[in-house]
This record gives sequence, C-alpha cells and structure tokens, in this order.
Amino acid sequence: MLNNSTIVTPAPLVTTQTSLADRFILTTVERFTLVFPAAWVAEIIRLDRSKILDLPFYNPISIGIVNHNAQIIPLIAAAKLLETTEPFVLKEKLMVVKFDRSVHQLPNVGIVVERSIGITTRQELPPDLFSSSKIAADLVLMRPELIPSDIWQPQRWG
Repeated sequence: MLNNSTIVTPAPLVTTQTSLADRFILTTVERFTLVFPAAWVAEIIRLDRSKILDLPFYNPISIGIVNHNAQIIPLIAAAKLLETTEPFVLKEKLMVVKFDRSVHQLPNVGIVVERSIGITTRQELPPDLFSSSKIAADLVLMRPELIPSDIWQPQRWG
C-alpha cells in the first residue's frame, strides 16, 4: 500500500573526467596554501621527527634526509622556502609531499608542509596562479624555481 508521500528518484551522477595534469593537491604552510600539481606527487607521507638525519652543512631550507620504504628522501621545509614569518620548528609528526621521479629537477624530494587540505582542479583555481611566478598572495603554485639550484651543495664554513 502506497501512502501520499512523493517518491524521489535521485538524479544520475554527473562525473567529469579530469586528467591527472589538471588536478592539484592543496596543502597549508602557515598563512599560505601551497598547491602541488598532482602529477608530480608520488605520495604524501607522515613521518616522525626522530627518523630524520640532519644535514648541518647544507642550505638551511634542507632539513635532512629520511629512509622511507628503502629510499633516501631529502627533505625541504616549505616554511623556509616560502619565507614565512614564524621561525621554523620541526614538529614531532611531519607531513611530507614526496615528488615523483618524473620531476627531473627534484626526483624523490620531500617537501614538509603543515597539512594536506584537499584536491582541486585547474578550473577551480585562479588563472593568475599559473601565470605569475611571484609569491605575492596566500595561494602559491609549487614550482621547481622556488628551490635554490645550489640546495644540495655543501656550504663552506664561515
């Protein structure tokens, strides 16, 4: 027996196929939202600070290396890279965005961020994000040019 309630048939789901090249991973670093092309990201890792081997004579944005799944991953502090206002302090638990080997300038390098906040598409991001290389707004596209070319060169004693 049917009552007088209306039967609602859900509308079919509309799915848009977005290529990997048009997807981006959003992370936070202080007041910044750091945007990574999804095609560059091999994995997002949670690490304990105790696992990091310090590299004291390298560029200060390099915070050390870690052995993860039988791979040595050099770590870069996004906060130092973006020149944030707060002094950088290593937390007990770190979130690391590890680059894929396809990023020729930075294969298997990990960028330490505060947290991952989601995934978006190119259409949902402001167009000027892709045309400007400056870090002016709170939204920053990760680019290899942000990382100094001499990052892996040992520094001399002063």
